Amino acid sequence: MVINSTGGVRTLDFAHPVVCVYGPIDTGKTTLVDCIKYPLGLPVDWRQVPSERLTSVTVHLRIEGMDIALRRSTIADTGTVELISPYDGKAEELLDVTPQPDSDRRVVGEALLDLLGLSELFAPPTAVALLGNGARLTFAQLYALNYLSQDMVDGTESVRGQANTAQSYKTIVELVLGLIDAEMRVLTARRDDLGQTVSQFKRRTETISEFLTGSAAELEEELTRSRSEERDTLTALEELKGRMRAVTTFADPLRQRVAALEGTHSRAREEEKAAQAALSLAQRAIQRAQQPGTDPVLHCPSCRQALTGRVVPEGACALCLSELDPGVRDAVVQAAEAALATAQQRAIEAAKTAGEAQDALAQARAELEERTRLEIGPLAGQIEQLSAAHAGARTRTGMLERQLDPHRRLLELQRALRTAEEELRGVREDIKTRKNLLSGRQTTLAEIEEQFSAIIDGLSLPNEPGARIDHNSLLPKVRAGKLTKVGHGVRTAINVAYRMTFLSHALVTGATDLPSLLIIDSPRKNVGYGDEDQQLIARLYAHFLDHIAGARSHTPHARPHQVIIVDNDLPSLPPHLRRQMHTIELTRDNPLVP
Repeated sequence: MVINSTGGVRTLDFAHPVVCVYGPIDTGKTTLVDCIKYPLGLPVDWRQVPSERLTSVTVHLRIEGMDIALRRSTIADTGTVELISPYDGKAEELLDVTPQPDSDRRVVGEALLDLLGLSELFAPPTAVALLGNGARLTFAQLYALNYLSQDMVDGTESVRGQANTAQSYKTIVELVLGLIDAEMRVLTARRDDLGQTVSQFKRRTETISEFLTGSAAELEEELTRSRSEERDTLTALEELKGRMRAVTTFADPLRQRVAALEGTHSRAREEEKAAQAALSLAQRAIQRAQQPGTDPVLHCPSCRQALTGRVVPEGACALCLSELDPGVRDAVVQAAEAALATAQQRAIEAAKTAGEAQDALAQARAELEERTRLEIGPLAGQIEQLSAAHAGARTRTGMLERQLDPHRRLLELQRALRTAEEELRGVREDIKTRKNLLSGRQTTLAEIEEQFSAIIDGLSLPNEPGARIDHNSLLPKVRAGKLTKVGHGVRTAINVAYRMTFLSHALVTGATDLPSLLIIDSPRKNVGYGDEDQQLIARLYAHFLDHIAGARSHTPHARPHQVIIVDNDLPSLPPHLRRQMHTIELTRDNPLVP
Protein backbone atom coordinates (compact mmCIF):
# COMPACT_ATOMS: atom_id res chain seq x y z
CA MET A 1 0.00 0.00 0.00
CA VAL A 2 1.24 3.50 -0.90
CA ILE A 3 -0.18 6.41 1.08
CA ASN A 4 0.34 9.95 -0.19
CA SER A 5 -0.32 12.81 2.17
CA THR A 6 0.67 16.42 2.72
CA GLY A 7 3.44 15.10 5.02
CA GLY A 8 5.02 12.78 2.46
CA VAL A 9 4.70 9.22 1.13
CA ARG A 10 4.49 5.99 3.11
CA THR A 11 4.76 2.48 1.67
CA LEU A 12 3.58 -0.55 3.64
CA ASP A 13 4.50 -4.14 2.75
CA PHE A 14 1.72 -6.68 3.31
CA ALA A 15 3.32 -9.50 1.27
CA HIS A 16 2.95 -12.04 4.10
CA PRO A 17 0.29 -14.64 4.92
CA VAL A 18 -0.47 -13.08 8.31
CA VAL A 19 0.11 -9.38 9.04
CA CYS A 20 -0.59 -7.76 12.39
CA VAL A 21 -0.65 -3.96 12.61
CA TYR A 22 -0.74 -2.74 16.19
CA GLY A 23 -0.35 0.46 18.14
CA PRO A 24 -2.16 2.75 20.57
CA ILE A 25 -5.31 4.63 19.71
CA ASP A 26 -5.18 7.47 17.18
CA THR A 27 -2.16 6.09 15.33
CA GLY A 28 -4.07 5.10 12.20
CA LYS A 29 -5.08 1.43 12.58
CA THR A 30 -8.68 1.92 11.45
CA THR A 31 -7.47 4.37 8.80
CA LEU A 32 -5.29 1.55 7.45
CA VAL A 33 -8.28 -0.73 6.78
CA ASP A 34 -10.12 2.28 5.33
CA CYS A 35 -7.17 2.78 2.97
CA ILE A 36 -7.64 -0.79 1.76
CA LYS A 37 -11.34 -0.25 1.12
CA TYR A 38 -11.06 3.16 -0.52
CA PRO A 39 -9.27 2.24 -3.81
CA LEU A 40 -11.63 -0.74 -4.13
CA GLY A 41 -14.43 1.77 -4.71
CA LEU A 42 -16.05 1.29 -1.31
CA PRO A 43 -17.41 4.16 0.81
CA VAL A 44 -15.22 5.48 3.63
CA ASP A 45 -16.04 7.97 6.36
CA TRP A 46 -12.57 9.41 6.95
CA ARG A 47 -11.57 10.52 10.40
CA GLN A 48 -10.21 14.00 11.01
CA VAL A 49 -6.46 13.50 10.46
CA PRO A 50 -6.64 11.45 7.24
CA SER A 51 -9.41 13.66 5.85
CA GLU A 52 -7.17 16.72 6.32
CA ARG A 53 -3.84 15.21 5.20
CA LEU A 54 -4.40 12.32 2.78
CA THR A 55 -4.11 13.08 -0.95
CA SER A 56 -4.29 9.61 -2.53
CA VAL A 57 -4.11 5.89 -1.74
CA THR A 58 -2.73 3.12 -3.95
CA VAL A 59 -3.10 -0.61 -3.27
CA HIS A 60 -1.19 -3.34 -5.10
CA LEU A 61 -3.16 -6.58 -5.29
CA ARG A 62 -2.66 -10.10 -6.53
CA ILE A 63 -5.92 -11.55 -7.87
CA GLU A 64 -5.96 -15.04 -9.35
CA GLY A 65 -2.22 -14.79 -9.98
CA MET A 66 -2.51 -11.37 -11.67
CA ASP A 67 -0.80 -8.28 -10.25
CA ILE A 68 -2.81 -5.04 -10.47
CA ALA A 69 -2.77 -1.67 -8.74
CA LEU A 70 -5.62 0.71 -7.99
CA ARG A 71 -5.16 4.38 -7.13
CA ARG A 72 -7.82 6.79 -5.90
CA SER A 73 -7.49 10.45 -5.01
CA THR A 74 -9.01 11.93 -1.87
CA ILE A 75 -8.94 15.53 -3.08
CA ALA A 76 -9.38 15.58 -6.88
CA ASP A 77 -11.75 13.26 -8.78
CA THR A 78 -12.88 11.09 -5.88
CA GLY A 79 -15.46 9.33 -8.06
CA THR A 80 -12.80 7.73 -10.28
CA VAL A 81 -10.23 4.99 -9.63
CA GLU A 82 -7.15 4.55 -11.79
CA LEU A 83 -6.15 1.04 -12.85
CA ILE A 84 -2.34 1.26 -12.77
CA SER A 85 0.02 -0.79 -14.91
CA PRO A 86 2.42 -2.82 -12.68
CA TYR A 87 5.16 -2.30 -15.27
CA ASP A 88 5.40 1.45 -15.83
CA GLY A 89 3.07 2.84 -13.14
CA LYS A 90 0.86 4.61 -15.69
CA ALA A 91 -2.94 4.58 -15.65
CA GLU A 92 -4.25 1.93 -18.05
CA GLU A 93 -7.95 2.53 -17.44
CA LEU A 94 -10.25 4.85 -15.52
CA LEU A 95 -12.94 3.11 -13.46
CA ASP A 96 -16.03 4.74 -11.96
CA VAL A 97 -16.72 4.28 -8.27
CA THR A 98 -20.48 4.14 -8.94
CA PRO A 99 -22.37 3.67 -12.24
CA GLN A 100 -22.70 6.93 -14.15
CA PRO A 101 -25.43 7.64 -16.71
CA ASP A 102 -24.22 7.69 -20.33
CA SER A 103 -20.77 6.47 -19.26
CA ASP A 104 -19.00 3.64 -21.08
CA ARG A 105 -16.46 3.18 -18.25
CA ARG A 106 -16.49 0.13 -16.03
CA VAL A 107 -17.28 0.30 -12.33
CA VAL A 108 -14.52 -0.69 -9.90
CA GLY A 109 -16.58 -3.38 -8.20
CA GLU A 110 -17.63 -4.92 -11.51
CA ALA A 111 -14.02 -4.96 -12.72
CA LEU A 112 -12.93 -6.72 -9.50
CA LEU A 113 -15.72 -9.30 -9.86
CA ASP A 114 -14.53 -9.90 -13.45
CA LEU A 115 -10.97 -10.47 -12.24
CA LEU A 116 -12.23 -12.84 -9.55
CA GLY A 117 -14.30 -14.74 -12.12
CA LEU A 118 -17.50 -14.07 -10.19
CA SER A 119 -19.43 -11.80 -12.57
CA GLU A 120 -21.69 -14.46 -14.04
CA LEU A 121 -22.06 -16.18 -10.69
CA PHE A 122 -23.26 -12.93 -9.08
CA ALA A 123 -25.39 -11.74 -12.01
CA PRO A 124 -25.82 -14.46 -14.64
CA PRO A 125 -27.48 -13.20 -17.85
CA THR A 126 -30.56 -15.38 -17.32
CA ALA A 127 -30.90 -14.62 -13.59
CA VAL A 128 -34.10 -13.36 -12.10
CA ALA A 129 -33.43 -10.30 -9.94
CA LEU A 130 -32.37 -11.30 -6.44
CA LEU A 131 -34.96 -9.18 -4.66
CA GLY A 132 -37.43 -8.80 -7.50
CA ASN A 133 -36.63 -5.14 -8.28
CA GLY A 134 -33.63 -5.44 -10.55
CA ALA A 135 -31.22 -5.69 -7.59
CA ARG A 136 -27.81 -7.22 -8.29
CA LEU A 137 -25.25 -8.71 -5.97
CA THR A 138 -22.29 -6.35 -5.76
CA PHE A 139 -18.62 -6.40 -4.84
CA ALA A 140 -19.45 -4.44 -1.66
CA GLN A 141 -21.62 -7.34 -0.48
CA LEU A 142 -18.81 -9.80 -1.22
CA TYR A 143 -16.21 -7.64 0.58
CA ALA A 144 -18.33 -7.77 3.75
CA LEU A 145 -17.39 -11.47 3.99
CA ASN A 146 -13.70 -10.56 4.02
CA TYR A 147 -13.72 -7.67 6.48
CA LEU A 148 -14.67 -7.74 10.15
CA SER A 149 -15.04 -4.16 11.35
CA GLN A 150 -14.87 -3.23 15.01
CA ASP A 151 -18.66 -3.17 15.24
CA MET A 152 -18.92 -6.52 13.48
CA VAL A 153 -16.24 -8.12 15.67
CA ASP A 154 -18.04 -7.41 18.92
CA GLY A 155 -21.51 -8.04 17.48
CA THR A 156 -22.83 -4.48 17.77
CA GLU A 157 -23.48 -4.79 14.06
CA SER A 158 -24.57 -8.09 12.54
CA VAL A 159 -21.59 -10.09 11.34
CA ARG A 160 -23.08 -10.11 7.84
CA GLY A 161 -22.20 -6.39 7.53
CA GLN A 162 -24.22 -3.31 6.64
CA ALA A 163 -23.88 -3.93 2.90
CA ASN A 164 -25.90 -7.14 3.14
CA THR A 165 -29.49 -7.92 3.88
CA ALA A 166 -30.23 -11.31 5.42
CA GLN A 167 -31.28 -12.61 2.01
CA SER A 168 -28.32 -11.25 0.03
CA TYR A 169 -25.84 -12.47 2.68
CA LYS A 170 -27.22 -16.00 2.64
CA THR A 171 -27.21 -16.01 -1.18
CA ILE A 172 -23.58 -14.86 -1.37
CA VAL A 173 -22.40 -17.39 1.23
CA GLU A 174 -24.19 -20.19 -0.59
CA LEU A 175 -22.73 -19.07 -3.93
CA VAL A 176 -19.10 -18.64 -2.88
CA LEU A 177 -19.07 -21.79 -0.74
CA GLY A 178 -20.63 -23.85 -3.52
CA LEU A 179 -23.81 -24.59 -1.59
CA ILE A 180 -25.89 -23.48 -4.57
CA ASP A 181 -25.07 -22.55 -8.17
CA ALA A 182 -26.30 -19.80 -10.44
CA GLU A 183 -29.09 -21.97 -11.85
CA MET A 184 -30.34 -22.72 -8.35
CA ARG A 185 -30.28 -19.02 -7.57
CA VAL A 186 -32.34 -18.31 -10.69
CA LEU A 187 -34.88 -20.96 -9.75
CA THR A 188 -35.06 -19.80 -6.14
CA ALA A 189 -35.55 -16.17 -7.13
CA ARG A 190 -38.17 -17.19 -9.68
CA ARG A 191 -39.95 -19.26 -7.05
CA ASP A 192 -40.02 -16.28 -4.68
CA ASP A 193 -41.30 -13.95 -7.42
CA LEU A 194 -43.99 -16.42 -8.42
CA GLY A 195 -44.96 -16.91 -4.78
CA GLN A 196 -45.47 -13.14 -4.44
CA THR A 197 -47.39 -13.04 -7.72
CA VAL A 198 -49.70 -15.88 -6.65
CA SER A 199 -50.33 -14.15 -3.30
CA GLN A 200 -51.15 -10.87 -5.05
CA PHE A 201 -53.52 -12.59 -7.49
CA LYS A 202 -55.29 -14.35 -4.62
CA ARG A 203 -55.72 -11.12 -2.67
CA ARG A 204 -57.07 -9.31 -5.74
CA THR A 205 -59.51 -12.08 -6.62
CA GLU A 206 -60.76 -12.18 -3.03
CA THR A 207 -61.17 -8.39 -2.98
CA ILE A 208 -63.14 -8.33 -6.26
CA SER A 209 -65.29 -11.33 -5.22
CA GLU A 210 -66.37 -9.54 -2.03
CA PHE A 211 -67.98 -6.70 -4.01
CA LEU A 212 -69.59 -8.73 -6.82
CA THR A 213 -73.34 -9.34 -6.85
CA GLY A 214 -75.34 -11.55 -9.16
CA SER A 215 -74.21 -14.32 -11.40
CA ALA A 216 -71.85 -13.69 -14.27
CA ALA A 217 -73.77 -16.27 -16.35
CA GLU A 218 -77.08 -14.45 -15.76
CA LEU A 219 -75.49 -11.13 -16.64
CA GLU A 220 -73.96 -12.64 -19.78
CA GLU A 221 -77.37 -14.02 -20.80
CA GLU A 222 -79.09 -10.69 -20.18
CA LEU A 223 -76.30 -8.91 -22.08
CA THR A 224 -76.81 -11.29 -25.02
CA ARG A 225 -80.54 -10.48 -25.08
CA SER A 226 -79.83 -6.76 -24.83
CA ARG A 227 -77.34 -6.89 -27.67
CA SER A 228 -79.83 -8.90 -29.78
CA GLU A 229 -82.52 -6.30 -29.10
CA GLU A 230 -80.07 -3.53 -29.96
CA ARG A 231 -79.23 -5.22 -33.27
CA ASP A 232 -82.90 -5.88 -34.12
CA THR A 233 -83.99 -2.32 -33.41
CA LEU A 234 -81.05 -0.99 -35.37
CA THR A 235 -81.92 -3.20 -38.35
CA ALA A 236 -85.58 -2.08 -38.27
CA LEU A 237 -84.52 1.54 -37.85
CA GLU A 238 -82.20 1.37 -40.83
CA GLU A 239 -85.01 -0.21 -42.89
CA LEU A 240 -87.47 2.57 -41.98
CA LYS A 241 -84.85 5.20 -42.71
CA GLY A 242 -84.39 3.62 -46.12
CA ARG A 243 -88.16 3.73 -46.77
CA MET A 244 -88.21 7.32 -45.55
CA ARG A 245 -85.46 8.19 -48.00
CA ALA A 246 -87.45 6.50 -50.81
CA VAL A 247 -90.72 8.26 -49.92
CA THR A 248 -88.91 11.54 -49.53
CA THR A 249 -87.33 11.07 -52.94
CA PHE A 250 -90.78 10.32 -54.45
CA ALA A 251 -92.17 13.54 -52.89
CA ASP A 252 -89.30 15.67 -54.16
CA PRO A 253 -91.12 16.68 -57.45
CA LEU A 254 -94.04 18.00 -55.36
CA ARG A 255 -91.63 20.00 -53.23
CA GLN A 256 -89.90 21.32 -56.32
CA ARG A 257 -93.30 22.28 -57.84
CA VAL A 258 -94.34 24.05 -54.63
CA ALA A 259 -91.02 25.89 -54.56
CA ALA A 260 -91.43 26.93 -58.25
CA LEU A 261 -95.03 28.10 -57.67
CA GLU A 262 -93.94 30.03 -54.61
CA GLY A 263 -91.43 31.84 -56.82
CA THR A 264 -94.07 32.52 -59.50
CA HIS A 265 -96.57 33.73 -56.90
CA SER A 266 -93.96 35.98 -55.37
CA ARG A 267 -93.11 37.52 -58.73
CA ALA A 268 -96.84 38.01 -59.56
CA ARG A 269 -97.34 39.81 -56.25
CA GLU A 270 -94.41 42.07 -56.99
CA GLU A 271 -95.80 42.82 -60.45
CA GLU A 272 -99.25 43.56 -58.92
CA LYS A 273 -97.66 45.98 -56.45
CA ALA A 274 -95.76 47.71 -59.29
CA ALA A 275 -98.96 48.03 -61.39
CA GLN A 276 -100.86 49.56 -58.45
CA ALA A 277 -98.03 52.05 -57.88
CA ALA A 278 -98.09 53.03 -61.60
CA LEU A 279 -101.88 53.43 -61.41
CA SER A 280 -101.58 55.75 -58.42
CA LEU A 281 -99.02 57.92 -60.27
CA ALA A 282 -101.27 58.12 -63.34
CA GLN A 283 -104.25 59.14 -61.20
CA ARG A 284 -102.24 61.93 -59.53
CA ALA A 285 -101.06 63.14 -62.97
CA ILE A 286 -104.69 63.39 -64.16
CA GLN A 287 -105.59 65.40 -61.08
CA ARG A 288 -102.76 67.86 -61.67
CA ALA A 289 -103.52 68.20 -65.36
CA GLN A 290 -107.23 68.87 -64.75
CA GLN A 291 -106.66 71.50 -62.04
CA PRO A 292 -106.81 75.17 -63.25
CA GLY A 293 -103.45 76.81 -63.07
CA THR A 294 -100.60 75.09 -61.48
CA ASP A 295 -99.73 74.28 -58.01
CA PRO A 296 -98.55 77.38 -56.13
CA VAL A 297 -94.80 77.76 -55.71
CA LEU A 298 -93.94 78.58 -52.12
CA HIS A 299 -90.29 79.61 -52.62
CA CYS A 300 -88.25 81.14 -55.37
CA PRO A 301 -86.17 78.28 -56.86
CA SER A 302 -83.19 80.70 -57.16
CA CYS A 303 -83.01 82.74 -53.99
CA ARG A 304 -85.44 80.65 -51.88
CA GLN A 305 -87.38 83.75 -50.90
CA ALA A 306 -90.99 83.14 -49.84
CA LEU A 307 -93.56 83.62 -52.64
CA THR A 308 -96.60 83.17 -50.44
CA GLY A 309 -99.27 85.83 -50.53
CA ARG A 310 -98.90 86.34 -54.30
CA VAL A 311 -102.14 86.33 -56.30
CA VAL A 312 -101.91 84.00 -59.29
CA PRO A 313 -104.55 84.58 -61.90
CA GLU A 314 -106.45 81.56 -63.23
CA GLY A 315 -104.68 79.97 -66.18
CA ALA A 316 -101.33 81.68 -65.31
CA CYS A 317 -97.96 80.24 -64.28
CA ALA A 318 -97.53 80.29 -60.52
CA LEU A 319 -93.87 81.22 -60.89
CA CYS A 320 -93.71 83.91 -63.56
CA LEU A 321 -97.45 84.81 -63.59
CA SER A 322 -97.53 84.38 -67.40
CA GLU A 323 -100.76 83.11 -68.94
CA LEU A 324 -100.71 79.38 -69.89
CA ASP A 325 -101.73 77.94 -73.23
CA PRO A 326 -105.08 76.08 -72.88
CA GLY A 327 -104.20 73.81 -75.82
CA VAL A 328 -101.07 72.57 -74.18
CA ARG A 329 -102.94 71.83 -70.94
CA ASP A 330 -105.59 69.86 -72.85
CA ALA A 331 -102.83 67.82 -74.51
CA VAL A 332 -101.32 67.10 -71.14
CA VAL A 333 -104.67 65.98 -69.77
CA GLN A 334 -105.21 63.65 -72.72
CA ALA A 335 -101.78 62.12 -72.33
CA ALA A 336 -102.39 61.59 -68.63
CA GLU A 337 -105.74 59.97 -69.27
CA ALA A 338 -104.15 57.58 -71.82
CA ALA A 339 -101.42 56.64 -69.30
CA LEU A 340 -104.09 56.10 -66.65
CA ALA A 341 -106.01 53.73 -68.91
CA THR A 342 -102.82 51.75 -69.61
CA ALA A 343 -102.00 51.56 -65.87
CA GLN A 344 -105.53 50.38 -65.07
CA GLN A 345 -105.30 47.59 -67.64
CA ARG A 346 -101.90 46.54 -66.32
CA ALA A 347 -103.19 46.47 -62.75
CA ILE A 348 -106.15 44.32 -63.73
CA GLU A 349 -103.92 41.82 -65.55
CA ALA A 350 -101.40 41.70 -62.68
CA ALA A 351 -104.15 41.04 -60.13
CA LYS A 352 -105.52 38.26 -62.30
CA THR A 353 -102.07 36.67 -62.69
CA ALA A 354 -101.40 36.90 -58.93
CA GLY A 355 -104.73 35.25 -58.18
CA GLU A 356 -104.05 32.41 -60.58
CA ALA A 357 -100.54 31.90 -59.02
CA GLN A 358 -102.09 31.91 -55.53
CA ASP A 359 -104.61 29.23 -56.53
CA ALA A 360 -101.91 27.04 -58.16
CA LEU A 361 -99.66 27.37 -55.08
CA ALA A 362 -102.49 26.49 -52.70
CA GLN A 363 -103.33 23.41 -54.77
CA ALA A 364 -99.65 22.24 -54.84
CA ARG A 365 -99.30 22.75 -51.10
CA ALA A 366 -102.41 20.77 -50.46
CA GLU A 367 -101.08 17.90 -52.55
CA LEU A 368 -97.72 17.95 -50.67
CA GLU A 369 -99.44 18.05 -47.28
CA GLU A 370 -101.64 15.13 -48.27
CA ARG A 371 -98.62 13.11 -49.38
CA THR A 372 -96.81 13.93 -46.10
CA ARG A 373 -99.86 13.02 -44.00
CA LEU A 374 -100.42 9.71 -45.76
CA GLU A 375 -96.82 8.46 -46.26
CA ILE A 376 -94.03 10.50 -44.66
CA GLY A 377 -95.69 11.30 -41.32
CA PRO A 378 -96.29 7.69 -40.22
CA LEU A 379 -92.74 6.73 -41.15
CA ALA A 380 -91.33 9.64 -39.15
CA GLY A 381 -93.31 8.53 -36.10
CA GLN A 382 -92.14 4.94 -36.43
CA ILE A 383 -88.53 6.12 -36.85
CA GLU A 384 -88.79 8.20 -33.67
CA GLN A 385 -90.15 5.21 -31.72
CA LEU A 386 -87.48 2.84 -33.05
CA SER A 387 -84.73 5.38 -32.32
CA ALA A 388 -85.90 5.57 -28.70
CA ALA A 389 -86.03 1.76 -28.46
CA HIS A 390 -82.53 1.43 -29.96
CA ALA A 391 -81.13 4.06 -27.57
CA GLY A 392 -82.70 2.26 -24.61
CA ALA A 393 -81.25 -1.10 -25.69
CA ARG A 394 -77.83 0.46 -26.18
CA THR A 395 -78.00 2.04 -22.70
CA ARG A 396 -78.92 -1.31 -21.14
CA THR A 397 -76.08 -2.99 -23.04
CA GLY A 398 -73.56 -0.44 -21.73
CA MET A 399 -74.84 -0.82 -18.18
CA LEU A 400 -74.61 -4.61 -18.36
CA GLU A 401 -71.09 -4.43 -19.81
CA ARG A 402 -70.02 -2.23 -16.90
CA GLN A 403 -71.59 -4.70 -14.47
CA LEU A 404 -69.81 -7.57 -16.20
CA ASP A 405 -66.41 -5.85 -16.31
CA PRO A 406 -65.34 -6.85 -12.74
CA HIS A 407 -66.61 -10.40 -13.41
CA ARG A 408 -64.45 -10.56 -16.52
CA ARG A 409 -61.43 -9.10 -14.70
CA LEU A 410 -61.98 -11.69 -11.99
CA LEU A 411 -62.03 -14.41 -14.65
CA GLU A 412 -58.77 -13.06 -16.16
CA LEU A 413 -57.18 -12.94 -12.70
CA GLN A 414 -58.28 -16.52 -12.02
CA ARG A 415 -56.75 -17.63 -15.32
CA ALA A 416 -53.53 -15.75 -14.53
CA LEU A 417 -53.56 -17.26 -11.03
CA ARG A 418 -53.87 -20.77 -12.44
CA THR A 419 -51.05 -20.08 -14.90
CA ALA A 420 -48.80 -18.70 -12.13
CA GLU A 421 -49.62 -21.63 -9.85
CA GLU A 422 -48.81 -24.09 -12.62
CA GLU A 423 -45.50 -22.33 -13.30
CA LEU A 424 -44.77 -22.22 -9.56
CA ARG A 425 -45.34 -25.98 -9.30
CA GLY A 426 -43.00 -26.50 -12.23
CA VAL A 427 -40.30 -24.28 -10.67
CA ARG A 428 -40.61 -26.12 -7.37
CA GLU A 429 -40.15 -29.42 -9.18
CA ASP A 430 -37.08 -28.00 -10.93
CA ILE A 431 -35.73 -26.88 -7.54
CA LYS A 432 -36.20 -30.37 -6.14
CA THR A 433 -34.36 -31.80 -9.12
CA ARG A 434 -31.61 -29.22 -8.74
CA LYS A 435 -31.29 -29.95 -5.03
CA ASN A 436 -30.74 -33.59 -5.84
CA LEU A 437 -27.98 -32.56 -8.21
CA LEU A 438 -26.53 -30.41 -5.41
CA SER A 439 -26.68 -33.24 -2.91
CA GLY A 440 -23.16 -32.33 -1.79
CA ARG A 441 -24.61 -29.24 -0.12
CA GLN A 442 -25.33 -31.08 3.13
CA THR A 443 -21.84 -32.56 3.06
CA THR A 444 -20.35 -29.08 2.61
CA LEU A 445 -22.47 -27.69 5.44
CA ALA A 446 -21.39 -30.58 7.65
CA GLU A 447 -17.73 -29.91 6.85
CA ILE A 448 -18.11 -26.20 7.64
CA GLU A 449 -19.95 -26.93 10.87
CA GLU A 450 -17.28 -29.46 11.85
CA GLN A 451 -14.50 -26.93 11.24
CA PHE A 452 -16.41 -24.25 13.16
CA SER A 453 -16.94 -26.61 16.10
CA ALA A 454 -13.25 -27.55 16.11
CA ILE A 455 -12.20 -23.90 16.24
CA ILE A 456 -14.75 -23.10 18.97
CA ASP A 457 -13.69 -26.13 21.03
CA GLY A 458 -10.06 -25.07 20.79
CA LEU A 459 -10.93 -21.63 22.22
CA SER A 460 -12.44 -23.09 25.43
CA LEU A 461 -15.07 -20.33 25.64
CA PRO A 462 -16.32 -19.62 29.16
CA ASN A 463 -19.73 -21.06 30.14
CA GLU A 464 -19.82 -23.15 26.93
CA PRO A 465 -22.35 -20.97 25.04
CA GLY A 466 -23.11 -23.72 22.48
CA ALA A 467 -22.02 -21.77 19.42
CA ARG A 468 -23.16 -23.20 16.09
CA ILE A 469 -24.13 -22.13 12.57
CA ASP A 470 -27.81 -21.55 11.87
CA HIS A 471 -28.88 -23.54 8.80
CA ASN A 472 -31.48 -20.95 7.73
CA SER A 473 -29.43 -17.76 7.97
CA LEU A 474 -25.94 -19.34 7.79
CA LEU A 475 -24.97 -16.92 10.60
CA PRO A 476 -23.47 -17.91 13.97
CA LYS A 477 -25.75 -18.27 16.97
CA VAL A 478 -25.54 -19.65 20.51
CA ARG A 479 -27.68 -21.98 22.54
CA ALA A 480 -29.66 -19.04 23.95
CA GLY A 481 -30.33 -17.62 20.47
CA LYS A 482 -28.71 -14.48 19.04
CA LEU A 483 -25.11 -13.56 19.86
CA THR A 484 -26.35 -10.61 21.90
CA LYS A 485 -27.21 -13.18 24.59
CA VAL A 486 -23.49 -13.56 25.47
CA GLY A 487 -20.81 -11.05 26.53
CA HIS A 488 -18.62 -8.96 24.23
CA GLY A 489 -15.53 -11.12 24.69
CA VAL A 490 -17.28 -14.39 23.86
CA ARG A 491 -19.14 -12.67 21.03
CA THR A 492 -15.87 -11.45 19.52
CA ALA A 493 -14.29 -14.89 19.73
CA ILE A 494 -17.33 -16.52 18.04
CA ASN A 495 -17.41 -13.96 15.22
CA VAL A 496 -13.68 -14.32 14.54
CA ALA A 497 -13.96 -18.13 14.69
CA TYR A 498 -16.91 -17.97 12.29
CA ARG A 499 -14.90 -16.07 9.68
CA MET A 500 -11.85 -18.28 10.34
CA THR A 501 -14.06 -21.23 9.38
CA PHE A 502 -14.64 -19.81 5.91
CA LEU A 503 -10.92 -19.21 5.39
CA SER A 504 -10.08 -22.66 6.77
CA HIS A 505 -12.60 -24.30 4.44
CA ALA A 506 -11.05 -22.44 1.50
CA LEU A 507 -7.52 -23.51 2.46
CA VAL A 508 -8.36 -27.14 3.24
CA THR A 509 -10.77 -27.96 0.40
CA GLY A 510 -10.18 -25.24 -2.16
CA ALA A 511 -13.88 -25.72 -3.04
CA THR A 512 -14.91 -22.11 -2.67
CA ASP A 513 -15.01 -18.92 -4.68
CA LEU A 514 -14.55 -16.79 -1.57
CA PRO A 515 -11.41 -14.64 -1.90
CA SER A 516 -8.93 -15.91 0.70
CA LEU A 517 -8.49 -12.52 2.36
CA LEU A 518 -9.57 -11.78 5.93
CA ILE A 519 -9.24 -8.38 7.64
CA ILE A 520 -10.06 -8.19 11.37
CA ASP A 521 -10.25 -4.86 13.18
CA SER A 522 -9.38 -4.80 16.92
CA PRO A 523 -10.31 -8.24 18.31
CA ARG A 524 -8.18 -7.71 21.47
CA LYS A 525 -9.75 -4.34 22.15
CA ASN A 526 -13.25 -5.84 21.97
CA VAL A 527 -12.46 -8.83 24.19
CA GLY A 528 -11.26 -6.73 27.11
CA TYR A 529 -8.22 -6.48 29.39
CA GLY A 530 -9.05 -8.67 32.41
CA ASP A 531 -6.96 -11.76 33.17
CA GLU A 532 -9.54 -14.13 31.70
CA ASP A 533 -10.00 -11.79 28.75
CA GLN A 534 -6.24 -11.79 28.14
CA GLN A 535 -6.16 -15.58 28.24
CA LEU A 536 -9.09 -15.78 25.82
CA ILE A 537 -7.49 -13.41 23.31
CA ALA A 538 -4.20 -15.29 23.58
CA ARG A 539 -6.04 -18.55 22.83
CA LEU A 540 -7.81 -16.84 19.95
CA TYR A 541 -4.55 -15.62 18.40
CA ALA A 542 -2.72 -18.90 19.10
CA HIS A 543 -5.48 -21.09 17.75
CA PHE A 544 -5.91 -18.81 14.79
CA LEU A 545 -2.24 -18.98 13.87
CA ASP A 546 -2.00 -22.73 14.54
CA HIS A 547 -5.14 -23.42 12.53
CA ILE A 548 -4.01 -21.38 9.54
CA ALA A 549 -0.53 -22.92 9.66
CA GLY A 550 -2.02 -26.40 10.01
CA ALA A 551 -4.43 -25.85 7.15
CA ARG A 552 -1.54 -24.77 4.93
CA SER A 553 0.70 -27.68 5.93
CA HIS A 554 -1.98 -30.34 5.37
CA THR A 555 -3.01 -29.00 1.98
CA PRO A 556 -0.86 -30.14 -0.96
CA HIS A 557 -1.73 -27.09 -3.03
CA ALA A 558 -2.63 -24.38 -0.57
CA ARG A 559 -4.35 -21.35 -2.04
CA PRO A 560 -2.61 -18.00 -1.69
CA HIS A 561 -4.18 -16.25 1.27
CA GLN A 562 -3.72 -13.31 3.56
CA VAL A 563 -4.91 -12.33 7.02
CA ILE A 564 -4.56 -8.74 8.24
CA ILE A 565 -5.24 -7.97 11.90
CA VAL A 566 -5.20 -4.48 13.41
CA ASP A 567 -5.24 -4.18 17.19
CA ASN A 568 -4.12 -2.00 20.06
CA ASP A 569 -1.35 -4.42 21.07
CA LEU A 570 -0.40 -8.07 20.82
CA PRO A 571 -1.20 -10.73 23.40
CA SER A 572 1.54 -12.81 24.97
CA LEU A 573 2.40 -15.50 22.42
CA PRO A 574 5.16 -18.12 22.17
CA PRO A 575 8.05 -17.08 19.93
CA HIS A 576 7.21 -19.64 17.23
CA LEU A 577 3.73 -18.12 16.87
CA ARG A 578 5.08 -14.58 16.84
CA ARG A 579 7.32 -15.62 14.00
CA GLN A 580 4.30 -16.66 11.96
CA MET A 581 3.15 -13.04 11.92
CA HIS A 582 4.61 -10.08 10.10
CA THR A 583 4.11 -7.16 12.47
CA ILE A 584 3.86 -3.46 11.71
CA GLU A 585 3.97 -1.20 14.75
CA LEU A 586 2.44 2.26 14.70
CA THR A 587 3.33 4.82 17.34
CA ARG A 588 2.33 8.36 18.08
CA ASP A 589 5.70 9.46 16.74
CA ASN A 590 5.32 7.22 13.71
CA PRO A 591 1.59 7.20 12.78
CA LEU A 592 0.20 5.67 9.61
CA VAL A 593 -0.37 8.95 7.74
CA PRO A 594 2.84 10.98 7.37
